[in-house]
Amino acid sequence: MKKLWQKNKKLNEQVEHYCSKNNVEIDNQLITFDVFGSMAHSNMLYSIGVLTLKEYQQIHLELKEILTLKDSGAFRIELGDEDVHTKIEGYLTDKLGDIGKKIHTGRSRNDQINVDLQLYSKSSLFQVAQSCMELILSFLDFVATHEFVPMPGYTHMQKAMPSSVGMWAESFAESFLDDLSILKSAYRINDASPLGSGAGYGIPLPLDRELTAKLLGFKKVQNNSLYAQVSRCKIQYLILHSLAQCMLTLSRFAEDMLLFTTSEFNFFVIPEELQTGSSIMPQKKNLDAMEVLRANTYKVLHHENVTASILTGLPSGYNSDFAETKESLFASFSITNDSLNIVKLLIDSIQPNKESLQQAHSPELYATHQTYELVQKGVPFRKAYGQIGSKLGSLRLPDIKKVLTLSTHVGGTGNLNVPFICKQAIKQAAWWKIQKQNYTDSIKKLKYAIISP
Repeated sequence: MKKLWQKNKKLNEQVEHYCSKNNVEIDNQLITFDVFGSMAHSNMLYSIGVLTLKEYQQIHLELKEILTLKDSGAFRIELGDEDVHTKIEGYLTDKLGDIGKKIHTGRSRNDQINVDLQLYSKSSLFQVAQSCMELILSFLDFVATHEFVPMPGYTHMQKAMPSSVGMWAESFAESFLDDLSILKSAYRINDASPLGSGAGYGIPLPLDRELTAKLLGFKKVQNNSLYAQVSRCKIQYLILHSLAQCMLTLSRFAEDMLLFTTSEFNFFVIPEELQTGSSIMPQKKNLDAMEVLRANTYKVLHHENVTASILTGLPSGYNSDFAETKESLFASFSITNDSLNIVKLLIDSIQPNKESLQQAHSPELYATHQTYELVQKGVPFRKAYGQIGSKLGSLRLPDIKKVLTLSTHVGGTGNLNVPFICKQAIKQAAWWKIQKQNYTDSIKKLKYAIISP
């Protein structure tokens, strides 16, 4: 297919392959969003008199047909198509002739790809947020079931103080709540339409950018046309940073599971169907999914760093370097969502090994508590610390479950304050539900806005 910018000379095939080889599959995932952008843009062109009502209706119907063909697999981007924008404009031109050639009036592929990626990111952030919230609920269910099951607490990889399975599990739920807040910040920055900024310097037409933003479900317009272009990598970097936070929490869980399920610890029982084996060692049961998750965390961090590195040092204006960040964005969304789901599968399936957890509680684990018993009797802390420290070998194991109830301050083993975490989760879920509903309603209205814009 002839390129939109092509004049008389054919592009060297080696150059074409080098510049496009990684974009074809990604562009196939952008078809739906590019169609949405074109629907909004054609609606706006009608509103300012560039298109007649009949022309707008014809374009809109053909764009809807592309969605139908895409769903059946009959509309795909191939290497020779250059990109999703060229493919769709070519289809409209083939079907509608000169009417189809009007669709690119008032826009550039620069603002086209930006709006595609921001719509894709919106949709993908909804998915990740939903997976994250479902995982939080799974952890809270786990807490409710095992809140006072004793578990050693560790510092510096050594036994430190008594803890509980409930405290351990709730720490992940709260961490994911913070991760959701970071995802929310990225979403808000992404929720601004770049459409109408053209190549980065505006268009000599009375474009109604507020209209296209509203039609596409964006909260606002990116004001400065140049910033709408150069913000591309910045917004993607912020999204990748938010995904990396989820992965860092997941990685901590993966590392804990790999450690605490070794035969030396044996703190948790893993269903056999969630483990792999060895081709040579019959006895082996491997928690491969957590090893892969740990490695996938490094991948997302890598993608975050790649995007930041590409962004660093670029001058103002569009540069083709931007296109090299798409792969990182798509890969990171996929990895993060899959990782959230695999951890949910695991936390919904595992059980604490109460016997092993109980046996891991040795007397010295309670040295701090016994120090504070002296403090409560009036002994200065440093003196009590010295007294207990001098007789560690003679300490006795107390009533473990009773000790867990002693820390009644917020966040202690005796007061995990689970209702507070639940309330925060409900608030997060409500916010994301509103955003998704607003976007879904806007797109639904856009798809059927054929008679009255």
